Amino acid sequence: MADRENLLAEYSSCQATYLHYDAFRWQSGSFLLAGVFVFWGLLVQQPLEPAVVAAGAMLAALLMSAWALFAHHYRQIYLYKLHRLKEIEKLLGMEQHRRFDRSRPGHYVLFGPRGHVLDVFVYVVVALGGAGIGATRNGFSPLHLLPAPLVLTVVAYVVMNERRVVNQLRVRSATLDPEHARNDQEEPAASQA
Repeated sequence: MADRENLLAEYSSCQATYLHYDAFRWQSGSFLLAGVFVFWGLLVQQPLEPAVVAAGAMLAALLMSAWALFAHHYRQIYLYKLHRLKEIEKLLGMEQHRRFDRSRPGHYVLFGPRGHVLDVFVYVVVALGGAGIGATRNGFSPLHLLPAPLVLTVVAYVVMNERRVVNQLRVRSATLDPEHARNDQEEPAASQA
């Protein structure tokens, strides 16, 4: 009985932490987005020199890059928390997160892009948007391309690291539960939003 109580306590803590990490990235990101939108408003209202636009766009890209890397770091943590939740669910005969495993009969089917894909999309649009608006409003300058290498590097890092994390979870799942190892890293619907 003590083992079950310990597992339930761990499950509760893990669930709360998972939800915190899943939500906090957008709570923090919303402040950065608001700041970038103010910058975009300035770009639309008045013509600015290409160097000023490029500097502002680079600053926005740097801030959004920090957010994208921060969001990805938190995603790794919550994927591991989610993995542990599924382990505990299997031990206790629970189903909340395991119903999203595509290899299980009766699994839930999710449609549309995943939340982390949308994170990357928002990052690219917001990080490069200032340069795009500046080029459209004031005419193109090669300076507007300054944020592009940074954005491409961050996206490449996040995509490659995501694959490493997912593969690590697959290997871990294969050693614990070979039957459902292929899809053990699947996310519940709450993280898809």
